[in-house]
Amino acid sequence: MKVTTEQKETCIFDLHIELPPERFHEEWKEIGSEYRRQANLPGFRKGKAPLAIVEKKYGQDMEQEATRKLLDAAVRQVLNEQKLAPVQSPSVRDVRLEADRSLHFTATVVTRPPFDLPDYKGLEITLEKKGVEESEVEQFLDGLRGDLAEFKTIEGRELAMGDFAVLDYEGSIENKPLLETYPDLQPTYAGRKNFWIRMEDERPIPGLASAMVGMKTGESRDCVVSFPTDFLEEKLRGYKVTYKVTLHEIKERVLPPLDDAFAAKLSPGLTLEKIREQVRERLISNAEENFKRGVRGEVVKKLLELVTIDTPSSMVERESNTMLKEIIRENQTRGVSEEELRSHQEELLGAARQSAADKVKLNFILGEIVGKENITVGRDELAWRITAMAEQYKMPPQKFLQELQKNHAIPGIEEEISLGKALDVVVAHARVNGEDPKPALKVETPTHSTHSHDEEHVHGPGCGHDH
Repeated sequence: MKVTTEQKETCIFDLHIELPPERFHEEWKEIGSEYRRQANLPGFRKGKAPLAIVEKKYGQDMEQEATRKLLDAAVRQVLNEQKLAPVQSPSVRDVRLEADRSLHFTATVVTRPPFDLPDYKGLEITLEKKGVEESEVEQFLDGLRGDLAEFKTIEGRELAMGDFAVLDYEGSIENKPLLETYPDLQPTYAGRKNFWIRMEDERPIPGLASAMVGMKTGESRDCVVSFPTDFLEEKLRGYKVTYKVTLHEIKERVLPPLDDAFAAKLSPGLTLEKIREQVRERLISNAEENFKRGVRGEVVKKLLELVTIDTPSSMVERESNTMLKEIIRENQTRGVSEEELRSHQEELLGAARQSAADKVKLNFILGEIVGKENITVGRDELAWRITAMAEQYKMPPQKFLQELQKNHAIPGIEEEISLGKALDVVVAHARVNGEDPKPALKVETPTHSTHSHDEEHVHGPGCGHDH
């Protein structure tokens, strides 16, 4: 076997490999014997057909199998001989099986990039810790009042800003309905029947509410709206659209008084003061969780700043593609059109690449910490993570586990857990706003499960069942 190693980047190597004909002939002989043993051809008992006839019948399949096995074996051999430890499965390309049965191909291997791991314990983190103001409690209560608000029909006056209007409207450009020009346009922009809108300047259509001010119940009016050039819906950018509006009713939102009767509607038996106390506790809890997330984010930033790594371009590219798909999926869920997404493709791709580069870099850093701290993932931890993921995807845990096994995804989940635990270590030892880290409380994993045997779950060593 001939091997030429070409270093493409600090941690990316191209292995140009040539296998002599005799390697292929040896593999072909073994595969031929197996195919002959399994062959059931007309005119011959099973396993008794001449090899030449078997080769004629299954030659293409045999060649593909022999090539695949030789590729796998050769790559493993070279990795072992050159002491290369890939961080992902090597990719193989430019495969050529010559007439003399010599096999030529190139395998690209990505290894862990070298870098110096800094002292990750005792990182100095500065982050404002916000308290909860009484005004925030009142604002939250006002939101609850809005949920219980009643709408009163207003008679004898004109439509004003802040009202709720019940109306029909249809948009057109130069007398041609928007739906004829853009059949896939969102109904909010094209037109609706018996639709409620709150009279606000910018929503749902910028300028429409101000053009409707002064209308009376039963009145129709042509309202001209000029869409800004940076409007969310690209189809309407820079256009003047005429909306034919017919006002059916004017509604006014009436908030319930902030008293014990209001509190009883939210939760029977509670007073306003008790509801206020619960709201305050909830806001304090939310603020604490936000602070913890903020500290975690600052720790990540600090780690990325402290370490210089030549991240493998192939890993960054793969991760950026994954992130871009997720960004597109989220935007489509929000109702952003494909045309709008295409117009921002480069911007989205740039953001995905930067995020991907940071994620790949962070994973290398945390991976080193995993090794240094001897972090392991217990079977119970893995079982509970898989159970939680199954609930998220609304699948029975055992079926979800089978899917993970089929797709060889469990090692990735184990890695994700271990990297998270490594970040937990760094966060736990950080000095936040000048305060020394508090000693961590060790929580023992229970040795016996509290669920019944009939309850569907992912079995683990702590579930207390015989498997």
